[in-house]
Amino acid sequence: MLSRTWILGSIAALFTGVLLATVFVVVGGAGALLGGESGVDAALVWLGGAVVALGFGSVAWGASVGNYRVRVDSVSLPLRGASASLEALRIVQATDFHIGPLLRAERLRGFVKRINQLEPDLVVLTGDLFDFDPAYVEEGCRELGKLQGRLGVYAVLGNHDVYTGVDAVVEGLRSLTSIRLLRDEWERIDVDGAALAIVGIDDTGQGWTEREAESSALERLAREIPDDLPRLLLAHRPSYFTHASQLGFPLVLSGHTHGGQVALPFAHHLNPSRMISDRTRGIFRNGAGTLYVSRGLGMAGLPLRINCPREITLIQLVAEPS
Repeated sequence: MLSRTWILGSIAALFTGVLLATVFVVVGGAGALLGGESGVDAALVWLGGAVVALGFGSVAWGASVGNYRVRVDSVSLPLRGASASLEALRIVQATDFHIGPLLRAERLRGFVKRINQLEPDLVVLTGDLFDFDPAYVEEGCRELGKLQGRLGVYAVLGNHDVYTGVDAVVEGLRSLTSIRLLRDEWERIDVDGAALAIVGIDDTGQGWTEREAESSALERLAREIPDDLPRLLLAHRPSYFTHASQLGFPLVLSGHTHGGQVALPFAHHLNPSRMISDRTRGIFRNGAGTLYVSRGLGMAGLPLRINCPREITLIQLVAEPS
């Protein structure tokens, strides 16, 4: 229900802006033609109309063209202890689908097809698969179940999965897909004579605006995993990064922020998600730890993207000295 409210509100705001721009221009033009305003006043009104039109024209672009842009970003990320076998892996990260009214089965099918075309060895989904309404879980899981990774498909839950209903999401993934859901647990993956610990933590659904967060599950997992085993951590929110790096997790993949969905052309980190995180998109370092935050594939709030295309991430691991 909340997503539908945002959609209707966004559409109303768009049309209101267009109407305001039209009023500005018409009033300014009429005033100038009838001689009721000075040239300076008329120019200011015209300028105001142009500014409003530009602003809401950007919104219209973001809700149409920007909304449909999907970009595959190739990134190299350091992983302490990675062998040549791990460096050869093709890992695809996808996150924040927000399956629901804004992302139905047909469009999701296209995302899945594009991921599979990358021929990944490993697919990782870093949360917010669904968006509030459990009625979409079945159709969403049927499409997600078509994801293909030679070594498997792994996922963690995000805060919106909690809002959708953890039981419904977990059961849908269990019964309709072969996706391995990591809930405060880890699994060893054997890769051509090498090994990788893939680790995932649950999102609590609370404190989603926290810039820094800690997890007792992370502390337990850090003790359980052998020290000589390279670790890849999936955590929906980037707020866990500092704690994870302090505990010895060298590489963390996250989502949550959507890259802000709207960003300035030459300052992409200046975006609305700065209100909830200092790590909004891309690569971040903390000591020996590295974090990658994906812009995600879905929408939350305003159904638009400006200077922030939807993202599928193709990751290559690069060995970093221990």
